[in-house]
Amino acid sequence: MTPDWVRDAVFYQIFPDRFRRGDHGNGMHDPCQWGEIPTRTSLFGGDLAGIAEKLDYLQWLGVNALYLTPVFAAPSNHKYDTVDYFTVDPTFGGNDALRVLVDAVHARGMRIVLDGVFNHCSDRHPFFLDAISNGRASLYWDWFTIDGHTVQSKPEPNYECWAGVRTMPEWNHKNPDVEGYLLSVVRHWISEYAIDGWRLDTVEYLPPDFVRRIRQVARDADPQVYVVGEAMGIAAAWFKHDAIDGVMHYRLRDGLIHFLVTRDWSAETFAGFARSLWRSYPRENGFSCYTLIGSHDKPRFLTLAGGDKRRLLLAAAFLFSYPGAPAIYYGDEIGMEGGDDPDCRRAFPWDESIWDKDLQDELRTLVGLRNLHPALRRGEPRFLQSSGQYLVLSRILPEEEIVLALNAGEQEKQFSIEDRTFKDLASGEEGESFAVPGMRFRLLKRI
Repeated sequence: MTPDWVRDAVFYQIFPDRFRRGDHGNGMHDPCQWGEIPTRTSLFGGDLAGIAEKLDYLQWLGVNALYLTPVFAAPSNHKYDTVDYFTVDPTFGGNDALRVLVDAVHARGMRIVLDGVFNHCSDRHPFFLDAISNGRASLYWDWFTIDGHTVQSKPEPNYECWAGVRTMPEWNHKNPDVEGYLLSVVRHWISEYAIDGWRLDTVEYLPPDFVRRIRQVARDADPQVYVVGEAMGIAAAWFKHDAIDGVMHYRLRDGLIHFLVTRDWSAETFAGFARSLWRSYPRENGFSCYTLIGSHDKPRFLTLAGGDKRRLLLAAAFLFSYPGAPAIYYGDEIGMEGGDDPDCRRAFPWDESIWDKDLQDELRTLVGLRNLHPALRRGEPRFLQSSGQYLVLSRILPEEEIVLALNAGEQEKQFSIEDRTFKDLASGEEGESFAVPGMRFRLLKRI
């Protein structure tokens, strides 16, 4: 079974270096000017203390779960090149800062999920450095897959590395010592720091049996730990193998872009696609997927939409009405923009005068409605209507039915279902028929 709390989760994803500077004594030397356009090597000095300082804001937004991109010691700004899996990077505040953050999150009834990079590490990891220094005599030679008698990185690496990036050598998961080492990392941060879950980076690169053991070890440490994988494609095989609880639902995001941004899909095509995704996964895993429209690896949705926040709100309305745990990528709620990586990783602007407060209020309302109505979190999905740019999605529980009427066209549409009466959750208006303006939506409760 998947962790029950995930069905009630609203996630907020944070790239720690870019969210907020809290502890100015964290050892960061000459960070970039906060707010300048990032490069691939920019370091801005955001840290875990900065996140802790803004938990009031996140709770006000309605968020009840955090997902942090990697926090462990690494030379880069993104930290996907781990040097020490048992140490939080000093620029983020070290291990004590994580403990303080986890405790503060839990004190508010919130959850926290960390990023586990178990496919590869940094070429500065001490085990890889030992292989460089001692060649085949190294105790860690077989922890990696190296061709030859010495490690060579140029002109081409002679070792397996993620996507050919020489600074990220891949672990040899066929070696049981490697597996034991990485599983001890999984166990440590749950048992010693009480984290609530792991997001598995590049899960499609990992051996399925190893991923399954990650989940087993995590569950042994805490039966309510969430294990979610980064998967760009259809994830049915992972669920059939009982390896993970859910995936980052990039496939659903792709469909939303076709429907709402490029507009080369009709509502009928999109509804059929979303229905097929739901039917492709076991029910409990569908409810446990992390659904998103933004992340650190993709251009921001608002930028893809040409700055048209109506399209962002339509995408969010669908996300918050569809099964899974919806996620907000830091800053999307205030209108942050950004293109391809690294531009999608800009620093969060804490000057509220430049925030889009109307967008923030509408997203906060969506979060609040989802938190308030069980059917939006746990109800069975059913597409009732779809034609042109208009669709109607229902979420049904025995005691409650909530309906999303979404109009992605420019012309007003009329919503009604024969012999049914509804209440608009935003306005309180009641009736059998409702006008849905162009590029807007209504959330309605059957009465």
